[in-house]
Amino acid sequence: MTDYERDRHLTTSVLMEHWDNGVPVLIPIAGTPALRLRIDAPRSQLTLRAPLPRGVEAPVNALAHVTVDTLVEGEVRYVEISTTDARLVIDGYAMLMAVADRVQFDGIDPLEALEQTLATWQAILARRVRMSPQAEVGLFGELLVVRALLETGAAGVSAWRGGLSEEHDFGFVDADVEAKTTSGERRHHWIHGLTQLVETGATPLWLLSLQITRGGEAQGQKLPDLIDQVLTMATGRDRDRIEQNLAAVGWHEEQRELFDERWRLRAAPVAFSVDDDFPRLTPALLSRAGVNTTPLRQVAYEVDLTNRTPSGDQPSAVATIVEQMGETFDA
Repeated sequence: MTDYERDRHLTTSVLMEHWDNGVPVLIPIAGTPALRLRIDAPRSQLTLRAPLPRGVEAPVNALAHVTVDTLVEGEVRYVEISTTDARLVIDGYAMLMAVADRVQFDGIDPLEALEQTLATWQAILARRVRMSPQAEVGLFGELLVVRALLETGAAGVSAWRGGLSEEHDFGFVDADVEAKTTSGERRHHWIHGLTQLVETGATPLWLLSLQITRGGEAQGQKLPDLIDQVLTMATGRDRDRIEQNLAAVGWHEEQRELFDERWRLRAAPVAFSVDDDFPRLTPALLSRAGVNTTPLRQVAYEVDLTNRTPSGDQPSAVATIVEQMGETFDA
């Protein structure tokens, strides 16, 4: 691949910056014929548009989460090829650019280029569905906590419950912890469900807020590298527990090459006691407000903890994690 060919492809970092920004954007693809890519995160779509001769019909597409449509605009007929699943943002972009390269460099008709590319990618996309960027960020944050546990001995790895359908991400002797990780500049965290921030019995609940950012070429770690590091540090039942959690959240070794983003801590982590003063929605709070929660099937809401003061009197394991990860960040 020449420098020119490489430069016309977005890097993963730039692609994900557009995606995370959440504002639909059109990006021209230099070459002949003129092509364009639309990045539309709110609709979970990437769309490649190419001119299409009249009278030619779009091929039948057998791939899930890929659509092929034709339209006429300004007396010009186009084919639009779209990926329609946020999990395919990286794989889907590579597939669409493979179509663009065939059209512009090899002079292949857009539909023939599409058919050739779909034939190549059909098996790939059927088998290798990458976890969503949000899931990647969340798993990276939880693994940072697991690494801190292994480094400090503050608690055993068995405290990690993340992928095992337990009430909370970590369960320590004196507290349960929800680990929330964001790649944003502010401490905005999504809460999924009305019970995620509900204490289990009399055990205090804490929220550990982590902020990570893309590390570039020389900083941070890729998700597979962090997984390797944590597994290398663990032995016996601890390693088994980590592997069990990884499988439960959808990690598979054959996905390894799909994760090329490097991540690092953006700021030192902070911890908050999830008490009566903490901003949250729970069945009990809504019931007291006269809201009938029975018909509610799915609830998700975002909290902004940017300017909230961290809680004092932190449980020992939580305090140790915050201190250790804070030192790592300062370093």
